[in-house]
Amino acid sequence: KTTMARRPRIEFSGALYHVIIRGNRQQNIFGNNRDRLKFLELLRRYRNQHGFLLYAYVLMSNHVHLLIETRRSPLSRIMQCLNTAYTQHFNRQHKKVGHLFQGRYKAILCDQDAYLVALVRYIHQNPVQAKLVETTEAYRWSSHHDYVGKNRGFVDTECVLRLFSEKRSVARKQYAEFVNQFMGRSDSNNLYATRAGQILGDDQFIDKVENQLETLTEVLRKPSLKELIAIVSDVCGVEFDVMRSRVRQENVSFARGVLVLACREVGLRLSQLQKEINRDLSALTRWSRAAENKQGKNTLEKVLKRLNA
Repeated sequence: KTTMARRPRIEFSGALYHVIIRGNRQQNIFGNNRDRLKFLELLRRYRNQHGFLLYAYVLMSNHVHLLIETRRSPLSRIMQCLNTAYTQHFNRQHKKVGHLFQGRYKAILCDQDAYLVALVRYIHQNPVQAKLVETTEAYRWSSHHDYVGKNRGFVDTECVLRLFSEKRSVARKQYAEFVNQFMGRSDSNNLYATRAGQILGDDQFIDKVENQLETLTEVLRKPSLKELIAIVSDVCGVEFDVMRSRVRQENVSFARGVLVLACREVGLRLSQLQKEINRDLSALTRWSRAAENKQGKNTLEKVLKRLNA
């Protein structure tokens, strides 16, 4: 008897994944709301630790949907940490032993430009499609509430909301209208109806992924903070003395954001940057948001190429 080998996961920095974690043998993975809160606490912890972007989540009874864009840490490492820590919590709390989750989690590599907003809606509508509630607002355990402003959580909503409007109040309203547009209809759940496998995207996206994988054969070198600052300063055209000043110009804010993202990407501790730039962690987090867009991603790629040149 022969067995087919599992296909390796496609993993690279900047990849967007729709991740689905299911309970072993379809069992419930949350015994109560304390479990759900613990899962979210762990999700927040590993988001901060591994520096990935979290665009959406929903906790169902026997499975979880996550929409994650990875940075330096590969998805496999992130999921190993999250699944192991939560399984230990669940088994300890409910006096269980053994596996909680079903085999390998499912991870679909997605074309961010084409599907980001549709995936956020798809994930947030899961409780409605499952007929647990009539509206997305009525379900507590999803990141929909972060998008409409009822929660101040840890989800990276900025990138999605900016696709609706630069003005946050307008963006929240338009987002809510978009999510509710197909409420209760099956159309919104047809995202994967004609596609199968590991990738959600057209042939052009698949070619782009293959080309990107070919350029990722070199291991990213970890620079000193001083070296990284010099590269970011040169690529962005903003002197470091200006970055750490109180200047609030848009190009300066953008350069600061790129610097924070670059530190996360290469594995430098933000505490090092804090000392160098004399700001607290909350300020660095705010700065990073200025570069969490397509322009920021392209600029970060230039920085990393310079680093490995």
